[in-house]
Amino acid sequence: MEKNPGKIFHTQTMLEDRGLMLENKPCHSCHYGCYKYEEQGLTSARQTQQNSFKKDQPQDPLRSLQISLSTDCNLTCMYCSSQFSTSWHKDIQKNGPYNLQGQTIGNNNWTNLWAKTKQKQRSTESRFFGLILKEIKLAKHLEEVYIQGGEPLLNNDLFRLLDALANHDVAIRIVTGLGIGSDRLKNFLDKITHMKNVSFDVSAEATGSFFEMIRYGIRWQDFKEMVNMITDRGFRVQFTSTLSNISIFDFHNFIEFYSNHEIDINPINDRNFLLPHVLDNESKNVFLKNIEKFGPHANIIKKFLEPSPSKHEIDNLGLFLNEFARRRSIDLTILPKNFIEWCAGKVD
Repeated sequence: MEKNPGKIFHTQTMLEDRGLMLENKPCHSCHYGCYKYEEQGLTSARQTQQNSFKKDQPQDPLRSLQISLSTDCNLTCMYCSSQFSTSWHKDIQKNGPYNLQGQTIGNNNWTNLWAKTKQKQRSTESRFFGLILKEIKLAKHLEEVYIQGGEPLLNNDLFRLLDALANHDVAIRIVTGLGIGSDRLKNFLDKITHMKNVSFDVSAEATGSFFEMIRYGIRWQDFKEMVNMITDRGFRVQFTSTLSNISIFDFHNFIEFYSNHEIDINPINDRNFLLPHVLDNESKNVFLKNIEKFGPHANIIKKFLEPSPSKHEIDNLGLFLNEFARRRSIDLTILPKNFIEWCAGKVD
């Protein structure tokens, strides 16, 4: 790879996988990311992608790149895990795994190893990352780059990646939950003032106490101020909202509050007990009434509410919510009484 960095994006395995994709066949490399969800009848990331170009050759040039700098993250969002957040890893390390019916949410060998490695060793100072930066500088057809985490704004060497993109006419989208201090964000924005091709994909889907429960680790007031800080400097903010049965209770307020921003809906596709349909009928009806005035979003969401929840999903939802709230001292009474009673098996 050091002799020919381009192989980073064109290994033999990648070429074989792309060949299968062009034949509309699943490949082993993408089983965890997409195909395992599709096998369960769930929506995968590849099915939600809307690309302006089509590929017809396995060795087509790199046009879109998603790069995750690290899993470093100060938040323990309700639907996340230790694979994507070091704070989730620390919680499980301290309090043990979540033991549900037929499912355990815990750490694995990879997250344990990652947690023991310092940021400088595991991230942008590595030889491999240096090769990636070299190839990015040489990529002539690159159109867009998504910089992800964890929380990419926590990465000390984020600017090395931005520098590698400096001479490209490329859209740079920083995917963030804003789980950082306002001073750090201000310093970052001050340094990229000249980079008008940067925009922010901000993760959020609720307001007030619902926001603080779902996106545990950040206050709603601080979040609003940081969004304003970004937009006041002329950077575009687009929201990615993860649709779950908990975010549904306040999603209509979030849409209304940020009605002047584009909002993409990202249905949860991993924990089946947090899927939007795992709701009591009264909560579903209230939500549909609240959302109906937001036409396009309402039409997208309605189909996710159609399935009937299984007893297994309901039981695991109750177990998870109680344990999640206990570890964070969250008062679950912010949730509707009818929903709480339904989770507890008191309402059909």
